[in-house]
Amino acid sequence: MKLRNKLFSVTTIIVIIAVVITAFSTVRAMYSAFEKAVANELLMTLRLVDGNEEYAEEMDWGSRRFTCISSDGTVVYDSQADSEMMENHLKRPEVQMALSRMVGFDVRESSTLLENMFYVAILSSDGNVIRLSESQSSIYSFIFTSIPYVTAIILLVIIASLLVSNRISEKAIEPINRIDLDNPMEAEGLYEELSPLVRKIDEQNSRIKSQIELLKRDRDELNLIVKSMKDGLIIIRSNGDVLMMNDAAKTMMGKNTNEEFKSLIELSREGLFFSIIEKGSAGGRINVEGRTIEVHAEVVEGLGSAILLFDVSDKLALEMKEREFIQNVSHELKTPLTSISGYSELIMRDQVDKDHIKEFSTQIYNEARRLYQLIEDIMAISRLDEEAEVTLQDIDVNLIAKDVLDSIANPIVSLKEDSRLRIKGNGTLVFEAIYNLVDNAIKYNRNDNPVTLEIGSNYFAVEDHGIGLSPYDKERVFDRFYRVDKSRSRKTGGTGLGLSIVKSVAERHGARIEINSTLGSGTIIKMIFPTK
Repeated sequence: MKLRNKLFSVTTIIVIIAVVITAFSTVRAMYSAFEKAVANELLMTLRLVDGNEEYAEEMDWGSRRFTCISSDGTVVYDSQADSEMMENHLKRPEVQMALSRMVGFDVRESSTLLENMFYVAILSSDGNVIRLSESQSSIYSFIFTSIPYVTAIILLVIIASLLVSNRISEKAIEPINRIDLDNPMEAEGLYEELSPLVRKIDEQNSRIKSQIELLKRDRDELNLIVKSMKDGLIIIRSNGDVLMMNDAAKTMMGKNTNEEFKSLIELSREGLFFSIIEKGSAGGRINVEGRTIEVHAEVVEGLGSAILLFDVSDKLALEMKEREFIQNVSHELKTPLTSISGYSELIMRDQVDKDHIKEFSTQIYNEARRLYQLIEDIMAISRLDEEAEVTLQDIDVNLIAKDVLDSIANPIVSLKEDSRLRIKGNGTLVFEAIYNLVDNAIKYNRNDNPVTLEIGSNYFAVEDHGIGLSPYDKERVFDRFYRVDKSRSRKTGGTGLGLSIVKSVAERHGARIEINSTLGSGTIIKMIFPTK
């Protein structure tokens, strides 16, 4: 209930009770006053007729009743009844009082008229008792005639009290309504009794503001952390409604970051999410647009569940590459070692003719060189994988190209310099890239056709006239240990890592590689550096 209504109700009830009590008291007082006035009037009338009973007997008393009673109680005369038929009145209270005190009063029901009467009696000068009475109904009739006026006054007083109560309630509530709950201490005309409450409100406001600031700070920190997370985070209620979802989660699920999702099912229809909502599953893996997403669900007490999404596609691909790399390394190392071990064992057991010792020694030497080259290439690949950054400086690619040709020293290789190429790069890595491209071109060349190393304004390229590449080979030629012609590679000592090294060097320098090749006609591999 509102305070204003409470004040109004209480004030109105008090006023109504006061008015009713006042009205009752007023009517009661009027009755007593009128009764006393009637008694005085009857007494005065009796004193006027005292000593003239004969005159009194001849008067018309109207509704009043005049009675003359002898000192022994015998009724001598009665204006409304036959005195001879009336009983002795000696024991009537008013008669007894008149005989003993000169004046007597009584109110009772008349045995003759059978109605309530008001009696006044006096002892007359001739020794008789004269009595005058009047019906109480005449007194009541006067009261009843005044009731409408009294009622009208009561109603007017009640209406006035309602208006006053309403005004008092408004005035009483007005200072409270003026209180500014944000700044309660600034209220004017405030009741002194409300001061403790206002101080409590002000203190509570200060605490609430402090808590809100802390919550805002915590919320901003949480939003910043969640937003900057590379992994996806989804917080849901137990019924699947989404409370929070970061952009990473939307991206992983193949959705636009501007989209909003009310429930987890709107985000995805994956059965795993149904299991999380309905059965409290701890998670699993799902595939989204070719990507593998690992899902972990954890129940948050009193809230719902927190779901973490991890894109493990790259991790799985890397693990697969590592497994393939280990398998290929093991295979490539076993092949020359098997040859070296076999030839060495035959020589050790003197099971080789002197004519074949040189041949076997040559095979052991070639396999050892192949093994050495394989280890060198593996170490180069490992260094490139481990080094997150390389030191770059101004280098002259033309000079590096000449060093490569001097190192290879093969007459079929020529240098074509169309321009001077200076880049921001790592000389050692660029040397390895050019060396591997030229060495690869020589190995897959045919009939000693010329191999050309060309230097342009923003690129270098190696062209051969060898076996060429099929469309399938073009897609895989940079994979580690991939060889287009395995029998030829085995004969020339190829490891299948040369072009992988070239690709890694290009990535370190922000360069791109282009391959133009026709199967059976030759290949051009070009490394193009970004222009400044």
